[in-house]
Amino acid sequence: MVSIRNGGSSYRGGSRSPSWLAYLPQIVLLFLVATTCFYSGVLLGMKMNVAPSEPSRSTTLTVDEVEAEVLRRLKLLQKDDTAKVEVDNSNEKDTKKKADGHERRFPKTISKIAYGSALISKNEFIQQFDYGIPKPPSKREYEKDPGKDDVLLLYNSKDSMPDDNTGIVYTDEGPTAEIPHLSATDATKNCAVLNVIYTDTHGGTEQCMAIVGNYESYHIQRWLRFDGKTVDPSFPLHAVGRGVQSNGANKFEAPSDHYALQNQALLETYFNRLEETIAILTPMAATCAGDDNTVIVMVCNTGQSDLLINFLCSADARGFGDIVREKLLIFATDEGVLEIAKGLGVHVFYDEKIFEKMPEEEAKRYGDRAFTQMMYAKIVTVQLINRMGYDVLFQDVDLV
Repeated sequence: MVSIRNGGSSYRGGSRSPSWLAYLPQIVLLFLVATTCFYSGVLLGMKMNVAPSEPSRSTTLTVDEVEAEVLRRLKLLQKDDTAKVEVDNSNEKDTKKKADGHERRFPKTISKIAYGSALISKNEFIQQFDYGIPKPPSKREYEKDPGKDDVLLLYNSKDSMPDDNTGIVYTDEGPTAEIPHLSATDATKNCAVLNVIYTDTHGGTEQCMAIVGNYESYHIQRWLRFDGKTVDPSFPLHAVGRGVQSNGANKFEAPSDHYALQNQALLETYFNRLEETIAILTPMAATCAGDDNTVIVMVCNTGQSDLLINFLCSADARGFGDIVREKLLIFATDEGVLEIAKGLGVHVFYDEKIFEKMPEEEAKRYGDRAFTQMMYAKIVTVQLINRMGYDVLFQDVDLV
């Protein structure tokens, strides 16, 4: 007879063993299996970390054995690093190749700066793209300039290259592996924009040139191993101004207080007489401007008057002397050249107040006091004509 109380059961007729004892054999078996699997996994992992050729040994290691094991594992890590470097190098080489194996002149990492390249004769290039920068006096029009005879042109895309691009991008697609030599016209045929960089070798100084794909500043940064006083190869490279020479000398030092005050006085005189000067110049400039609204402007002192005479003689010899005399307005900086210009039959302006401090002699060297004062005169004369609403063609008197 069974009685049921509070969800449990019992026999009234006598005692009985607990029900969980019936599951005891299964619990013990499960524990033994789990323990066996755990230690089997541990042993298997230990065997996998040991090199196949390594003999079995006691788990207790001496200090020497520990050091030897550390060295062994370091060598394994070094081998892995070496293998990674070799893979990276092979990948870098792959970037210089097309799918069909052609070797690029430049890797893809700079393909937006240098996709391909060509060479152009410097003489031909300067003639076609004349920006007013002359070759050195010793290097005439067709004279060789060893080491600088050609211009290196870099293309930044396939579309910028000429129609015939054999050898420009790949070293093995032309008659030779060398950079192809093209005419200035052919080489630049598809250049929508042409940036030109002029540079010199500075007397054999160890010079490098970096082309950086970045915001375009249209200025060349110059870096020199210079600490502000001394040039030394052991110094790090520092950014320097345009006037700092390879020997550290600075051609463009700031003017002293004495010269700064002189320049300030010149500007003060100029602005004080500005309206009066414009009133005098207006009919002169209107006559020179003519129908095309353009005035040819030159600045000259007595020291350079022979160059002015030579320019006009050259214009006469070429058959356009009359046009020059009609369009040219000379700004004389002293009375001597004022009289010479009048004798040559050209329009001339002189103001003794504005130009009273101007030198009469020619400059002895680039950047000296006479030179800088004449540069000031050239700036204000162009400003005057522009202020009156005319276009200006400014030129020095040493043109022929």
